[in-house]
Amino acid sequence: MNVRNLMKIVTFYARFTPTYTKIGYYARRLSWGPGPKLDFSGQNWLVTGASLGIGKAIMKAAAEAGANVIAVSCGMDRLEAARSELSAAAAERVRLVTADFSLQSSTGEFLDGLLASGETFDVLINNVGLLLNDMIITPEGRETSFVTNVLSHFQLTEGLLHNGGFTDDAVIVNMTSGGMYNAPVGIRGLNTTDPKRYNGKASYAYAKRAQAVLTEYWDRKYRGQGIRSYVTHPGWAKTPGVKDALPIFWKIQNFILRTPLQGGDTALWLCATRPAPLDQEAVWFDRKARPVHMYEFTKKAQCTEQELVDYLQQELDSMQEAAEESR
Repeated sequence: MNVRNLMKIVTFYARFTPTYTKIGYYARRLSWGPGPKLDFSGQNWLVTGASLGIGKAIMKAAAEAGANVIAVSCGMDRLEAARSELSAAAAERVRLVTADFSLQSSTGEFLDGLLASGETFDVLINNVGLLLNDMIITPEGRETSFVTNVLSHFQLTEGLLHNGGFTDDAVIVNMTSGGMYNAPVGIRGLNTTDPKRYNGKASYAYAKRAQAVLTEYWDRKYRGQGIRSYVTHPGWAKTPGVKDALPIFWKIQNFILRTPLQGGDTALWLCATRPAPLDQEAVWFDRKARPVHMYEFTKKAQCTEQELVDYLQQELDSMQEAAEESR
């Protein structure tokens, strides 16, 4: 490792460790006061990626606070293990459903089932996500983290929005990452299927930046209907995904990483308090609106918001058309 790269790493940890770890969480919590008591009685929640990490922590907190929760993940065994940690009363309010959010077909089947049931949701937590160090192409021919981190969120959320899947005062919360600070909004950073061009951290950053842009798009478009959209990031939390994707980071920071519940705290707080819409883009972190850019280079967009939305919709349409032609 050369001196320049070493200095970049040192600067990175010096800048973000005091705020993104539990150090920042405990320091900022001192100014919060008692805060609202979580009471989601009678609400219907949909939480993706609910079997592990932050999604599991949010699912458990919502159910214990009275919500009826559909908990979704790709593995039933892990979902059942997560539900087993709840009190008996809360466990009765949690329904487990499996879906593979790396596949448009699986996400579509899950969405169709929701719409056929006629259920409406008070809260959608778009939490499912992953960071891959090696490129994995799905059976549908797409890069896995692109579909999991952003395309499936778009597919599920748009499907519910356009088909009456939300209540009149619903909340959509997108769980992004501080990784988004390393990329501008751009289409060319998404769905990289060329092994020579693939960089797992860059693909993750572009997808997470796209989440933030989609949040602003949905909030502006649907707030008049009473539906509010927020994007939050959890800081650095101790989750299985972090351990697998960033083993060196895990070894360095493990003892001061946030718990999954601390990582999900702001998402739960947003659902409980529903802050008024802001006049500018923001990502919510530790119960406060924060800037969406940390570096100057990410402020120069590589595509417009509408171009991003159109690109994602075209991706969904092309696969749907191909499926229909093959029948």
